[in-house]
Amino acid sequence: MTHNTAKILSVLALGVGAAISSVPAHADDMSDLKALIKELKGQVNEQKAQVRDLKAQVGDLNAQVRSQKTQVSDQGAQVQNQSAVLQKVEAQQQALEQKQAAAPAPAATIAADAKNPGYYTVPGTSTSVKIGGYVKLDVVDDVSGNLGTGAFTKTATDFTSIPLDKSQASHRNGQVNFTAQESRLNMTTLTQTDSVGEVKSVIESDFYGNGRNNSGNVVRLRHAYVSAAGFTAGQTWSTFMDLDTAGPETLDFDGPVGYAFIRQPQIRYSAALPAGGVDVAVESPSGDIATSNADNHIDKAPDLIAKYSLDPSWGHVALAGLGRYLATDSGLSGQHANKMVYGVMAGLGIKTFGKDMLVFQTVDGNGVGRYMNQGQGVSAIQVGSSLKPINIWGGTVGYTHFWTDALRSNVAYGYDKFGTPTGESAAQTPIKNLSSVHANLIWSPWTSADVGLEYIYGHLETSTPQFDSGTRTWASKGSASRIEGSVKYSF
Repeated sequence: MTHNTAKILSVLALGVGAAISSVPAHADDMSDLKALIKELKGQVNEQKAQVRDLKAQVGDLNAQVRSQKTQVSDQGAQVQNQSAVLQKVEAQQQALEQKQAAAPAPAATIAADAKNPGYYTVPGTSTSVKIGGYVKLDVVDDVSGNLGTGAFTKTATDFTSIPLDKSQASHRNGQVNFTAQESRLNMTTLTQTDSVGEVKSVIESDFYGNGRNNSGNVVRLRHAYVSAAGFTAGQTWSTFMDLDTAGPETLDFDGPVGYAFIRQPQIRYSAALPAGGVDVAVESPSGDIATSNADNHIDKAPDLIAKYSLDPSWGHVALAGLGRYLATDSGLSGQHANKMVYGVMAGLGIKTFGKDMLVFQTVDGNGVGRYMNQGQGVSAIQVGSSLKPINIWGGTVGYTHFWTDALRSNVAYGYDKFGTPTGESAAQTPIKNLSSVHANLIWSPWTSADVGLEYIYGHLETSTPQFDSGTRTWASKGSASRIEGSVKYSF
């Protein structure tokens, strides 16, 4: 703008010079010349004023430009900050989308698991749950003698409690009992994992919680275990058992004598074979030692068990071996009896006609006392500072026949023989053998319901005659029989 002002002043100067050169040199024109100069001065002053105004406007414009530059700079910083925030949000959103894509889509509601019938998927998880169990009513009538006197065995047989002939107890018969204690509830879960594949857990209870000698009707833990990658940890059927050959179906909760039957805490590894499998386990020890003194047994090592099973098209085969270490410790010098004991189990199942099945199982050894169903529950007797094992042999044979798809019968015979060391009757009642017979008829009016009637017979023999103080008689044999009816609904 200063350059323009100089040009204007130059033009004015030229104009003034031209005007002066063209003015005649005489006095009359001087006044006109003065007037012209005055007018030109006024114009110059006006031009100067305009220049000042223009300078002021230029200053205002420069201030506005500087303000706009500051605003633009501030806006640029805000844009950069917003861009950084936007990039961070986009990165978080991408990471969340990747996690959601990798995770299984959660179900909005509980839905049936298509891969596992009877299971329902837990919303938002990869776990499926199945609830099951049954309600059962048993009615028993001891028509001859009795097959159990405790709260548990009034309805679940105990063949070791059979009274000897001519004793007071043998004359008491006709006892009727009702129970629903066998009813049970279980829950099974299946969880899919990336590391070990499918993880299975099971928990099950019934209502025999106070055991065989109390009032019962209390929840009792039956199974509680988890399985994955071939390993099982928790409480469940012993590896020494073989359920496929452990006698046919009975209404009696305890079933026949002569086969292996126990649940206990354990750690087991199972390996599948083309037609069967191998199981190896360490299981909870419990020294079943009879003594006329204080029970000083001490469990120093777990029970070791291995089993091989085979499932050909015609049936089932199983072989198992058991090793145990029994020990006592009274806390006194020299009182440290101990003994290695063992047991073996063999089971055989044969498919016959249609759905019919013939099963055998035998158990033998000098350390299988507590592993036997319906036995004495003792493996050794303490005599002074040594342990004398009880040789035990048992066997069961059973047959299942389907009259129709809804009507079936089961027959089972069991036998136990005990080689109890002599001279220790104070420590252990010398039972020589036990035998049992079960025969039933079961009708299933629909898939989840069973109605049945069963006859049960038991026989006991001792190795030496026993004296009954009530009748003042001696006897070494006894028998009892029972009729049982059941109604069962499974869910």
